[in-house]
Amino acid sequence: MTLFFLIVFIAIIGYFSINIYLHDNTSFYKLTGYSYFDLLTKKKVRLTNKLVNAFDTTNGSQKVLVNLQVPSNGELHQIDVVLLHESGIYVINVKEMTGWINGREQDIHWTQLLHRNKSNLFDNPIHEAKRFKYALQDQLPDMNEELFDTLVIFTNDCAFQQIELHSEGTEVIKASDLKKWVNTLDGKRLSDTEIQSVYTALEGMMNVKDTTLKLKNSMA
Repeated sequence: MTLFFLIVFIAIIGYFSINIYLHDNTSFYKLTGYSYFDLLTKKKVRLTNKLVNAFDTTNGSQKVLVNLQVPSNGELHQIDVVLLHESGIYVINVKEMTGWINGREQDIHWTQLLHRNKSNLFDNPIHEAKRFKYALQDQLPDMNEELFDTLVIFTNDCAFQQIELHSEGTEVIKASDLKKWVNTLDGKRLSDTEIQSVYTALEGMMNVKDTTLKLKNSMA
């Protein structure tokens, strides 16, 4: 029996060691510094990982930035993800929520409905994303404003009851619809040189968890 538990223990250690090794060699880890255990324990990290992986397979030239801390009007705005794609610049606001989600684009607050008729108000995530977009545009004054779009992504733990949108270049989806959204990206409005130039201008604003990793990447 002792031998059996020892074999199981060694197998578990081996499993995690292999997965940690594989994770530490992914573009997501090199980009964010989030560990394998962050990935296991934090839903938002898992969704961000899913985003990066999805964008890695996107048709066309692209680069991804995460956890951008962008200054605007004396404060820092934390932008979850920015996708630089040949079709445009996408400012992505990630929301980790449960329950039924209701909201209109023009509303100041949206509503989260929970069990037993409980409800919570939260800031309109589209307005948040647009503030992030404007802050990002201030950092990139040479880029045409029409290149910038906003996307709000909710985790799959919630459901949309009623969402009303009216602006072009603004979308709200769940994580389960990410692949479908990625497949809609088309057109070539940014050259490879422009994508690299924007990435270079913004990469120093990324709040990478592992600062040693960030330093190594900046020196590479």
